[in-house]
Amino acid sequence: MALAKEGAWGTLIRAPIGSWIAIALVSGAVVLYEVAITRVLSVVLWYHFAFLSVSLALLGIGAPGVWFALRRPGPRALPASLVAAGVAIPASIVVITKVVGRFPRPEYVDAGALGVASPGILVTVLAILTPMVALGSAVCLFLLRAPGREVGRMYGADLLGATLGAALVVPLLHRVPTPILLASTAFLPLAAAAIVSRPIAPVIVAAAVFATLVWGTPYRLTYTKKYSEEGRILFEKWTPTGRITVFPNVFYETNPQQAFAWGIGDRFELREIEQLWIEQDGSAGTPITRWSDSWNDFPHLFYDVTSVGYQWQSPDRVCVIGSGGGRDVLTAMRAGATEIDAVELNPHILDAVSGPFREFAGDIYRRPGVDAIASEGRSFLTRAEGRYDLIQISMVDSWAATSAGAFALSENYLYTVEAFQLYWDRLAEDGVLSVSRWLMDRHLVEGMRILLLAQEALRREGVEDPRHHLAVVHAKAVMTLLVSKQPFTTASIARLDEICAERGFLRHWPPHEKTPKTSNIPHLLLTGPGVVADTGLDLSPPEDDRPFFFQAVPVFGGYDRELVASLSVNEQSVVLLRQLLWIVSLLTVALFFAPIAVAARVRGEGPGFWRGSLYFVAIGLAFLLVEVPWIQRFVLYLGHPSYATTVVLAALLLGAGAGSIVSSRLGMAPVRRWGLALPVLLAIVNAALDPVFRATLGLPFATRVASSLALLMPAGFLMGFAFPMGMIRFGDSRKAWFWALNGAFSVLASVSSLALSMHLGFTKVAWAGVGLYVVAYGLLAAPAVDAAGDPDETREASAEPAS
Repeated sequence: MALAKEGAWGTLIRAPIGSWIAIALVSGAVVLYEVAITRVLSVVLWYHFAFLSVSLALLGIGAPGVWFALRRPGPRALPASLVAAGVAIPASIVVITKVVGRFPRPEYVDAGALGVASPGILVTVLAILTPMVALGSAVCLFLLRAPGREVGRMYGADLLGATLGAALVVPLLHRVPTPILLASTAFLPLAAAAIVSRPIAPVIVAAAVFATLVWGTPYRLTYTKKYSEEGRILFEKWTPTGRITVFPNVFYETNPQQAFAWGIGDRFELREIEQLWIEQDGSAGTPITRWSDSWNDFPHLFYDVTSVGYQWQSPDRVCVIGSGGGRDVLTAMRAGATEIDAVELNPHILDAVSGPFREFAGDIYRRPGVDAIASEGRSFLTRAEGRYDLIQISMVDSWAATSAGAFALSENYLYTVEAFQLYWDRLAEDGVLSVSRWLMDRHLVEGMRILLLAQEALRREGVEDPRHHLAVVHAKAVMTLLVSKQPFTTASIARLDEICAERGFLRHWPPHEKTPKTSNIPHLLLTGPGVVADTGLDLSPPEDDRPFFFQAVPVFGGYDRELVASLSVNEQSVVLLRQLLWIVSLLTVALFFAPIAVAARVRGEGPGFWRGSLYFVAIGLAFLLVEVPWIQRFVLYLGHPSYATTVVLAALLLGAGAGSIVSSRLGMAPVRRWGLALPVLLAIVNAALDPVFRATLGLPFATRVASSLALLMPAGFLMGFAFPMGMIRFGDSRKAWFWALNGAFSVLASVSSLALSMHLGFTKVAWAGVGLYVVAYGLLAAPAVDAAGDPDETREASAEPAS
């Protein structure tokens, strides 16, 4: 009678496929939310707070396992969790877009209360953690419902849903405003709730969410990390690489219409011009200058120290990396360049300048001789033909956080030894590289480090004395480093001095009588980074395996606190990471391990508990210690952190989902025989990445994506065996606890993998993950006897679900 009333809907609820679809929807929501929320956090908070998305997602996913291990969930727990997630997801976006910005925005960690415990950060943590706990509860409950080997199929559906979320997130970020996309994610758990229970409550909540989306106002961002935008912006575009806003002037300057320059020479007579300002993620900007047919309307261009390379040696063929609003392209045209490759990472900036602001900018990216390329700078230069008279990298910053990691800035790989070697190789015989960075005030370290970076790159290129190929010119708070393919001569230095005298610049290197006495550049180039050894700062040249140019404070070891407190947000970010390591460790103890002390029944009986616990600790650490470094290593190869996150996650999760499903058909015997294939394959892939990258970096993007999938999916397939085989091997009764333990150490690994990568490099951290998989294999394959004296295989066989 009851079955007749339920009808087709009840059949779907009870069918395994209904649960598979539902858990896939929930996992897709987790990945979509986790990746997309970093885009919003990057606007309202500084980029180094992006850890919140990954760490809180893992915390929310894993913690419910502890609760369910302590207290068995009731029959309404699953639909209640799904509906709660449907409410909490859009509510969290409203809180972040409308509330967090009203608190003081944390930038400098040592500045009183503006650290991890600031009100804005605490509100953000609660806003993100709430939907993550609801979604995590649902995932855990689905897995608890899967008996015996069925857990492999359920976990496979979970991973395949996450794969779909990872594959869709970047295309959706291109087309849908990020806050709207995030709020719309609520429909996924609500659809899952409609599958596993009566659909009345999910439909009501879904209708309410849809109404708020149509209204739109609750999700409209008005506060950034530094200022309020209300009534000030002309244009807004959310993208995977940054949120673009256009303002009617350089709004933060005392005189917003004053001709903009990064480092204006002392001899420039200030004047007003028409200019707009493009801001990316509320922290990094670039001007759009109104076009004029008369160069007399642009007198400020050659008085900006970033233009000194154009004046020192008139170029014909130029590559501008990070062309932004087109100001450097305008300078190149002013200098007489006839062939200009303007390389911009964010295609939507090119679209804005060439679209709604085309007339204002004079359609600069379609001018004769100008070729606008949407690409990552190094990827473009690797495949570019010919040589350049001048390569310019002028103040290329985005400070845009991504889900690839809190410090996975898109500009990281522009400032490594390997990058400078590429620039050197792409210069003509008498070409020059021009790099402009901050030198004074809080960003002093950047200018110092770029010098040592260039020096080391030239040394590796076989240049006998790199210092003869360097010149440093400075104005206001900005320096320009010129790296000449030919040594500087007396005549070329005299020409540089003429420019400095005419524009009001200062030459720091080669040193002379007018070099400021306070300049530390001569001492630095003559003696090396040892000049700052007593401060604890790390000025060693960054390499592709440790591309953290902006983070000069060591993650481990001492440093001069007073000095670091006076430096930029980049140095402060490492102090924050240090704090985070402690905070995450304490949260993990409080939420995961403290319950053991008050609930003896969680520990269970027999040797399987401790062996199983160690096993899930090992795989929880290993997966993240492999995945996080690999995502960061693919940033350069695929051109942006968002693309690296999508491709690596999708490849590993798709492979793991397939592996998990296949594992449900196998027993322990094949795993014992072939289990070492996983760490062996991971070792091969880890060793092969660098050679593959070098050989194929210049290939088309689609080819690089295909190569990435071919490398990663087999590894993901074998990684997918680890979790379900552990559940089968160590028993159904402890599922909730093992799930929680795996989640706890995944949380720790999400933070420690970044810290270790900054200290050791990505490759070594991935090797640590490979080693932990070897440990896990030993725990899984070793024979053991349960409390009744029967081999574990007996327990495995009894776990097979009845047909």
